[in-house]
Amino acid sequence: MAVIALWSFAVFLASVFAGLLTGITLTPRYKGTIRAVAWTAGAALGYGIAFASYSASLYNDAVGILGLSALVCIFSQLLYKDSWSTKLAIALMACLIANVSTFMLCGTTDNLLGTRLGLIEESPYETANLIFFIGIKLVVYAGLSVLYMRYLKRTLHRTIEAVGGKMMVFIPALVISVVGFYIINLVSNSVGIYPDSFWFFPLYLTICVIFVVEFWMIFYSIDQSARTMKTTTELNVATNIQKSMLPCIFPAFPDREEFDVFASMDPAKEVGGDFYDFFMVDDSHLAIVVADVSGKGVPAALFMVIGKTLIKDHTQPGRDLGEVFTQVNSLLCESNSEGLFITAFEGVLDLATGEFRYVNAGHEIPFLCKKGGAFEPYKIRAGFVLAGMEGIRYRCGSMQLEPGDRIFQYTDGVTEATNKANELYGMERLQSVLCQNTSLTPAQLLAEIKADIDAFVGDAPQFDDITMLCMEYRGNGTEGDQNEGIDD
Repeated sequence: MAVIALWSFAVFLASVFAGLLTGITLTPRYKGTIRAVAWTAGAALGYGIAFASYSASLYNDAVGILGLSALVCIFSQLLYKDSWSTKLAIALMACLIANVSTFMLCGTTDNLLGTRLGLIEESPYETANLIFFIGIKLVVYAGLSVLYMRYLKRTLHRTIEAVGGKMMVFIPALVISVVGFYIINLVSNSVGIYPDSFWFFPLYLTICVIFVVEFWMIFYSIDQSARTMKTTTELNVATNIQKSMLPCIFPAFPDREEFDVFASMDPAKEVGGDFYDFFMVDDSHLAIVVADVSGKGVPAALFMVIGKTLIKDHTQPGRDLGEVFTQVNSLLCESNSEGLFITAFEGVLDLATGEFRYVNAGHEIPFLCKKGGAFEPYKIRAGFVLAGMEGIRYRCGSMQLEPGDRIFQYTDGVTEATNKANELYGMERLQSVLCQNTSLTPAQLLAEIKADIDAFVGDAPQFDDITMLCMEYRGNGTEGDQNEGIDD
């Protein structure tokens, strides 16, 4: 009777340990007192069933593994408010740790210290040995509890958060592990491999190695999946933030007849470093901006946000654009720990007179199309990049636009788009497409260029963002004289 009671108590300890791991991982549905009472009742039920089955010679360790797993899974579903797949996955994980540690760590230790070293003379199933075994079990469970709370719990929480509680993907591996251990234990018992057998220690040591490797693979997979999913989530958030910061509603100013403007940005990765902007400086002045941040990914996107904000904030009515970029450059240099820089072009159009004042910081030269003519590169001084060096002063230039004139600006992702033959799209091809579509609206023109780029590139991967902006000056209904653009 004492032996039966001790074996049943060992099962009781396994259920308590599995319930503890489950309880400290999942989100409670009820107060602590209710959960404690429920888990105690569940453990007592497991103890009672084990005691009765051992007494009737119906119970074995393998059946106990499955019984314990079912009991813990049921109580986890009742007592916690996570998704059912999360509760099931955590419960199975806890049961595996409880049972595998018992039979591999506790069993082999008991055999080694007890029977092999002669510390216990009695049969392995006598009272003295079972007490010794339970003592080892308590020590092992205490150590595993500390390890679980310090390391595994954090990994599991990260995974649950990353997958949004949808843990179904991990359940098959856990179920296979539980059933696999059940089969291993059943087979070993059927061939007479018990703690007093010579083959007990090497068999369970081998199994221990197998399960340690399996657990490592499971946890590693979980951890990597969590990291990947977290990164993906963060990139999606960054992408949405970036898109929300760029003007994306067209027509942009439906109540203004003096101009038409359209822009697009296609990032090479989830988030890019290119940006465009257009805004009314005051009621009679329209500003356009096209820029390219060095580098890609999240750092470039964050620097893009800073650069875009500074340029817009410092573009004030009547302020010289050279002074704007000079001030922006100074501020960017102060907070540039990553060593990034920005090529940027900004222009401000006087809607009443057609005067277009601009400043260029190392950016691509724009294309200018006079009414009834073709697109031609407008040769302007490039200037130095923003955030590249402190103390740089920028100069503003100007040109005179007449109603019907258009300006096309872009980033180097357009001309440097590459096909499978490693050929660049290039300035000549871009100019050719521009000149073939002079009758199109800005929106139609950008769509045509993007389609031509896609056809040229094909399936070749792209490593740079593609950003374009086209503005057409329509004037106030009166024709003015066409003047040549000059630099100040």
